[in-house]
Amino acid sequence: MTDKSQTPDGLVLFLTWDTFDIIQHQAQFLVETGEAADEDEGFRMACEDSDLVTVEWEFMLAELTEKMRVINAGGHWQGEVVNFGWNKRQGFTEFVADNGRDFLANILPKTDCTFHIYIEDGCRFKIQNFHHDSPTGNEWYTLTPLTPALHEAAA
Repeated sequence: MTDKSQTPDGLVLFLTWDTFDIIQHQAQFLVETGEAADEDEGFRMACEDSDLVTVEWEFMLAELTEKMRVINAGGHWQGEVVNFGWNKRQGFTEFVADNGRDFLANILPKTDCTFHIYIEDGCRFKIQNFHHDSPTGNEWYTLTPLTPALHEAAA
């Protein structure tokens, strides 16, 4: 579904959320440690591990929160989306988020998503999102710290 080998120009890959990759890596680990006889058994065991995805999600959110605080300690953000969903809409929003959970909840659609979070110019996030209405990853979010000057200009 996603191709991590192609990073868009000027962007630095920071985080990726892909539940299939998480399960696949856990399956490989289970085989390597001898807990599973083969990849099929490892994959089944990883799928049955009810905590695996939850724990990985929490780790990912913690990393995102830490980077958010470095980029924008104030927590005020301006978000822009292009090619949203099957009808390829675009839009803007402003929101406050001081942790990764609230940050993603304010911008991503309420569905299962696979995404790459990039850092652009060391000062903003770009998120490439994949989901059932945008399976090819054409949905892009740009999240910029909203300073008082930007807020006044947007008003």
